[in-house]
Amino acid sequence: MPQNTIRIVIVILFIAALTCGFYFVHKSQSITSVNLVTPNFNEPAASIPFNPEMTAASAITPHHLAAALMIDKTLQTLSQNNQPQTIILLSPDHFNTALLNDNLKPSFVSLDIDEGEYEGMKVDTVLLNELVKSNDFFLNGYGVFLDHGLTNLAPFIKKYWSQAQIVPILVPANITADQIKNLIQTIFANAANSALILASVDFSHYLPAAAANFHDVKSIRTISNFETANFKDLEADCWQCLYGARYFAQLKNKSCRLLAHNNSIDFLTTGDSNSTTSYATYICDAEDVGIKNNDETILFVGDIMLDRGVEELINKNNLSYPLAKIQDFLRGIDIVFGNLEGPLVKKPTNFGPHALQFAFASNDSQALAAANFSLFSLANNHTLNMGQSGLAQTREILTQAGINFVGDPLKCSKELFYQKDNVIFLAFNNTFNLGCTPADMVNTVKTIKKENLGKLLIVSIHWGNEYQTINSASQQKLGHDLIDAGADVIIGGHPHVVQNIEQYKGKLIFYSLGNFIFDQYFSAQTQEGLAVGLEIHSDKLIYRLFPLQSQLSQPALMPLDKAAEFLAVLAQRSDAGLRDSIKNGIIKTRL
Repeated sequence: MPQNTIRIVIVILFIAALTCGFYFVHKSQSITSVNLVTPNFNEPAASIPFNPEMTAASAITPHHLAAALMIDKTLQTLSQNNQPQTIILLSPDHFNTALLNDNLKPSFVSLDIDEGEYEGMKVDTVLLNELVKSNDFFLNGYGVFLDHGLTNLAPFIKKYWSQAQIVPILVPANITADQIKNLIQTIFANAANSALILASVDFSHYLPAAAANFHDVKSIRTISNFETANFKDLEADCWQCLYGARYFAQLKNKSCRLLAHNNSIDFLTTGDSNSTTSYATYICDAEDVGIKNNDETILFVGDIMLDRGVEELINKNNLSYPLAKIQDFLRGIDIVFGNLEGPLVKKPTNFGPHALQFAFASNDSQALAAANFSLFSLANNHTLNMGQSGLAQTREILTQAGINFVGDPLKCSKELFYQKDNVIFLAFNNTFNLGCTPADMVNTVKTIKKENLGKLLIVSIHWGNEYQTINSASQQKLGHDLIDAGADVIIGGHPHVVQNIEQYKGKLIFYSLGNFIFDQYFSAQTQEGLAVGLEIHSDKLIYRLFPLQSQLSQPALMPLDKAAEFLAVLAQRSDAGLRDSIKNGIIKTRL
């Protein structure tokens, strides 16, 4: 197809996308078409007197008009101490305007240099010209005048800084860290001292509020601490915009303070509560004194089996088939942990469609890594299905994919632990009657805890009776012994169904999370699972319970109504002291 024809097709698709996109975006998020409620801001923006020491380098605000109250409060607070000469507005390129560029190189998008005005404000053409000289730019007014990441914020900017000049910039998803860093350096070198960068960003899309809030723990910490390596992994619609705002603040020696953190359901009385958006507003105006946010997040899921019927479905569809419905939920988390129920090998044996031995293709690791899995337990009854050679290959293949592992199917020595920051993982297999006895497990926990006082010790264990929804007496005894030895939380697997939750001496035992990916379609319970999101704060642990449902080996979050029913049943068979917490889907304990 000739290049001109291709471009015409792209333009037609682009205009169609803009038309449809704007209809639905503004229909669902315009102030005039939704019922708004006044939110309770986590940290309300109080009126403060002018302080020349609090001039801002940058700020972060939503662009959904459902969050108009947050946008207005943020800019109002900014205006009390800031009268910027130029505002550089960074927004995600929602409708892929950059695709109209003949140059396939990732490029920022802005107005033509001679445009002069944007939404009733004067364009800083001098600064824009300097940016274009030193960076990759595609100058095209279509997307800039229509993208809601820019247009929704323009009236608020004009309200508080009608005399300021503006430089609106769309940031495509394929812009690299080096490109955004170079853009910010150019702004720093050429803009007026009073220039303000405003990042237009929404967080954690298409998730229930509990899942969005869980994701936002890492986003808030990453922004606050300016953890440069983590921005790409955030669940946000423009990590580059966030990085740019935060990097500019660093160049100005400013720290960023969280002004408010809310969810779309805080503002709307109608809408799908299974699919929300979260919002966070920041102002970067205080001297950077080096105070760190140390909150971390870990997501635990159940057993993962990629052979037999699962492999057949992968071969019929694609490598990422099992994770297609859950991958958004797995993003934006520090550690995603699961039990890998079999070996990853270069030449897997075909054990047959009904075999109880498994072998996974080595390229399955690519899909697991792409879905954000970062740690697997190898301590179970199937990782030796291809012998010690298969176990060695599994470790090698996981390492090559950038995935860590913990435990061994036969051993439980202290050398087999995994540590990240102040969190230690141990994994034990209690399904074999050889190699590692319960007494060995207890001794290992005692030793590790004694050598790592003050660190959180997580124990994953493969145990119990298959298809039983209540723990056995032997499970409970071992669980209690492990906590007495120093374990802070126990995460169980192997029964293929979700078992009860118990609290013992202030510590939680999740006896079984059930299946995550499996081909056991013969009952509803084997196609249900539980994901546990752990938030580690300075003074407490917060466990968020996320019921899962699976169809043809594709796990997904349960709809909220079904999840409520699931948690009510789980609460009834769990520790009486935890029942209300389990029903609410959140358990809090002290460190």
